Amino acid sequence: MSVGEWTAVGGFVLGILAAVYSSMKIIIRSVMSELSSNSGSSMKDQISRIEARLDYLYTHLIDQKK
Repeated sequence: MSVGEWTAVGGFVLGILAAVYSSMKIIIRSVMSELSSNSGSSMKDQISRIEARLDYLYTHLIDQKK
C-alpha cells in the first residue's frame, strides 16, 4: 500500500474512534444527569422519595405492633 492509502486508512480509523468517543460521552452525560439530584425529576430524586415513604411505612407498622 502506498503512503496515501495508509493516510486514508488512518484518517478513517481516527474518524471512527472520534465518533465512538462522542457517542460514549453523550451517553455517559445523560446517565449521569439521571443519577444526580436536580430538585425532583431525576431518578435519584424519585428513589429518595420512595425510600422516605418506605421508612415512614416501616415506622408506622412498628408503632402499630407495640
